[in-house]
Amino acid sequence: MLGLRVAVQDQGQGQSGQILEQNEAEASSVAALSPNRAAVRKTLREILGSAPFRSSRQCQDLLRYVVEHSLKGNETLLRERVIGSEVFGRAPDYDTANDPIVRSRIAEVRKRLAQFYQSEGRNAGTLIEIPSGTYRAKFESLTPITAVVEQPLLAVEEAVPTASSLPVLEPRRALRVTPYRFFWGLLAAMLLLVAGTYIWMAIPSAQERAFHLFWAPALKSPVPVLVYTGTNVVYRFSPDFLERYRHDNGLPNQGPEFVVQLPSIKSIDPKDLSASSNTYVSTGDVLASNSITSMLARYGKPYQLRFAGDISAGDVHTGPTVLIGAFNNGWTLGITRNTPFTFLNGDTIADRQDKSRFWKVRTGSGSSTLDDYAILSRLILPQSNSIMLTAAGIGQYGTQAASEILVDRKKIADILRNAPKNWADENMQVVIHVKVVDDEPGQTEVVATRFW
Repeated sequence: MLGLRVAVQDQGQGQSGQILEQNEAEASSVAALSPNRAAVRKTLREILGSAPFRSSRQCQDLLRYVVEHSLKGNETLLRERVIGSEVFGRAPDYDTANDPIVRSRIAEVRKRLAQFYQSEGRNAGTLIEIPSGTYRAKFESLTPITAVVEQPLLAVEEAVPTASSLPVLEPRRALRVTPYRFFWGLLAAMLLLVAGTYIWMAIPSAQERAFHLFWAPALKSPVPVLVYTGTNVVYRFSPDFLERYRHDNGLPNQGPEFVVQLPSIKSIDPKDLSASSNTYVSTGDVLASNSITSMLARYGKPYQLRFAGDISAGDVHTGPTVLIGAFNNGWTLGITRNTPFTFLNGDTIADRQDKSRFWKVRTGSGSSTLDDYAILSRLILPQSNSIMLTAAGIGQYGTQAASEILVDRKKIADILRNAPKNWADENMQVVIHVKVVDDEPGQTEVVATRFW
């Protein structure tokens, strides 16, 4: 709401000091409306005691840790390895690449936060969120804030009237403000402010309009959104092999979850390996699924999570679908086989209309990924008037980054800034470049876009 302050000028040399004091008091009152630590901690207690968090002690501990250190500005304590050590009891030098406990739990916390604000937290006083790509919490007051719009103040020399400049008013012509006139004027001003605020809040921003139009076929569909994640082929050692390895290396009998030092093994018999093709999902794909489902939960849209072979052509063509992953997801490869941008050779995205353009994953020493690429697709399904979306990277980092773009209002609006007028009724694809730093997706950029 807009509050209008009128500075009334009085005679005397102390007028400028009074105006400055009034300005400082009003500035302080506006600043006090931002969420303070007490308000954040009050909402935190409500969240920790809510249904989405009561069932997970780890999510409670992680959220409490992140919020407290975000309030204190302890940036050094909000790093993945530090959190893993402080919250989950990992060794200070543990390998975050092989143990993604922090990344997986922070994604779960984001999902549970979305569920809280969709249910018990509808009337919460403070919004607590942890943006993707960071472990620092952000806080926003959900209490309406009154903005103060001041009229320009006159200079001190002009503000103090001189005797010669004062108008001569006859008593019979002086303006009289009756209590009734004052009351009705104040009421009219308040009504105008309320109406203006309502109109301002009801009109969505350009980013909101673009984002809602992008997702409209999925959010308005009577059918739940199907979120389908591909699986990775994993080769596991047989129990007999692991038992022999434990015996030969003097390892305690504590289960099969230990690292087999391959250089120490002269040869491996094929019978000692077994392939699992419909069981394991990469960390990046899990985080991608969480990003999509958390956004759907915020909008109250039902969804179904599927993976491995738990999908059919009827599922895909009867409602909105989000496909997670590329080379580990046969449905993504099939859907994008004849689209302008397609996947090739296990490590490349190619432009089918311009054979000279292609994007290939780049690796460094130790086969670590340095650059990844992804295709973000929005395809219209004429049979059901719904859409199919893909968040599909060459590797898991591209998949994770593409999913984060799919749920980011600003990034979607930026992609659509130069789109054709009727883009909502057309198919579109976007190729995303992702810089990978310390096994985490970093900066992203759009390298190609196509509408048809």
